[in-house]
Amino acid sequence: MKLLLPFLFAAAGLAATPPVTVTATPTSIAFTYQIGAALPAAQAVAVKPSAGTPAFTTVITGTNSLWLVVSPESGKLPATLSLRANPTSLAVGLYPATVTLTVAGVTTPLTVPVSLNVTAPASTLTLSSTALAFAAPPFPPIAQSVRLTTSGTPISFTATAGSPWLSVSPTVGVVLPGEQVQLTVTVDPSALNPQVAPYVGKVTVAQGGTTGGVKTQTITVNCAVSSSQPTIIGVWPPVVPMNTGAQTVTVRGTNFFTATTAKLQGGSTPLSTTILSSTALLAVIPAAALTAPATLNLIVSNPAPGGDSIPSPVTVGNVPTIQSVGNVASYGAASISPGELVTIFGGNLGPAIPASMTQTNGFVDLTLGGVSVTVDGQAAPLLYVSQNQVTIQVPYEVTQGSGKQVVLANGTMQATSTVTIAPTAPGLFTADGSGIGQAAALNFSGATGYSLNASATPVKLGDIVVLYLTGEGDYNLTLTPRTGLIVPATLSPLPQVNPLPTVTIGGAPAAVNYAGPLVGSVLGLLQINAVVAATSTTGVAVPVIVSIGGNTTQGGLTLSVHP
Repeated sequence: MKLLLPFLFAAAGLAATPPVTVTATPTSIAFTYQIGAALPAAQAVAVKPSAGTPAFTTVITGTNSLWLVVSPESGKLPATLSLRANPTSLAVGLYPATVTLTVAGVTTPLTVPVSLNVTAPASTLTLSSTALAFAAPPFPPIAQSVRLTTSGTPISFTATAGSPWLSVSPTVGVVLPGEQVQLTVTVDPSALNPQVAPYVGKVTVAQGGTTGGVKTQTITVNCAVSSSQPTIIGVWPPVVPMNTGAQTVTVRGTNFFTATTAKLQGGSTPLSTTILSSTALLAVIPAAALTAPATLNLIVSNPAPGGDSIPSPVTVGNVPTIQSVGNVASYGAASISPGELVTIFGGNLGPAIPASMTQTNGFVDLTLGGVSVTVDGQAAPLLYVSQNQVTIQVPYEVTQGSGKQVVLANGTMQATSTVTIAPTAPGLFTADGSGIGQAAALNFSGATGYSLNASATPVKLGDIVVLYLTGEGDYNLTLTPRTGLIVPATLSPLPQVNPLPTVTIGGAPAAVNYAGPLVGSVLGLLQINAVVAATSTTGVAVPVIVSIGGNTTQGGLTLSVHP
């Protein structure tokens, strides 16, 4: 035992040398290559031994792996290997290979898997034309098309017009194999002056899904603009008043552009002209041409070779003209009803100094300021007259239907128009007289009395709101006569619309307590007292709608309602 111990101690002191290991970073390599593109960049693999500087050699294996090159092929570790792929002539597909490193002193060789993914070549977007030529006239020129096709896979694209007079449609899309996408190119030369050289613009077609940046192609667009003879289709208004200053008229026609001017026949100075479009312009007739009754011949002119249009007459004189007839509260002109208060807008309708209604024996007079009006042959009471506005009551005696004639007489001159007469055509009055927005309304509470409905003084849920309208129709046949009647204080009971109007406030029905005339006002003005429902929405602009005889008041009307 004594002889054995030294040997045992010596053996315990001899530690075994650990085996050498080798690692690669990264552990695998993947190349991608699109046919026709640049060769893929080299990739590096760092190989490190756990100890020492052992020698190594490399071998590339795999079916058809000649596309892969590794360098250096041999040497000492640690080392950085450069792997390069040359996929030239390879078909689309996935090509695997393996780089095997045999390292001196290492029992198991190190393997690095390598793959090459060869993809199809980039599809080509083909344009059937890269140059288009337009000529004006005609205005506008006929649109032209460019066909887009793809050589293979689907291609997305965007199309952008590079000039304000140029447009293209569609602006985005996808071209599929076997498909022809039509790009429609249009030009609007109405804002372009005629000139010798054509205007030049471009449409840029950008191809999506490309590598190395966005690929674009350009369609050059030339537009030659020459003037042509303009035409006048109509002039509004056809009659302009005397001695009221310069007057602006709207001229409608064809072949207008920025260099188009208007003038009076026999005059050498063009009128102040504003081009609105290729078919409309504004021309200002100076006050000096409007001092006496006359017929002015208006001409629209284009630079050569366009020339002048055929003259169009404009009458100068204080001849009344009617432009519209509509509800005095809403300005709605689709139809009017018996008894409704309506306003006639136009020119030279009445006296230069406005006049308000007069009455005789409790009825509104049928003439005012030298003006009288008939509707469907029935004389209408006049409430207000001025040069450009006349307010009347539609006689209750009119008959229903379309094409009913309105005749306004101002002295010895007349103006006519036509209207449609319906049983009802209600319109609510508004606080600012615009026909929309805050309704003209009063709040009523037994505790506080009356107050104006407004954002600062809303009506409370459960309280009464008082509304005013006209166009309720002929609802009381017992009053005879009733056209122009000023409702007397002695009238009792006051007549009411039957059945009562339907009132909706904030989406909830409001109970109507009264719907009848206002004492001291002309019959045809209607007051409605409605209780705001507890379920009504609240706010400073809660919608209100009134319906009478199946017809409703104008949209956009509101009340201020507080919980």
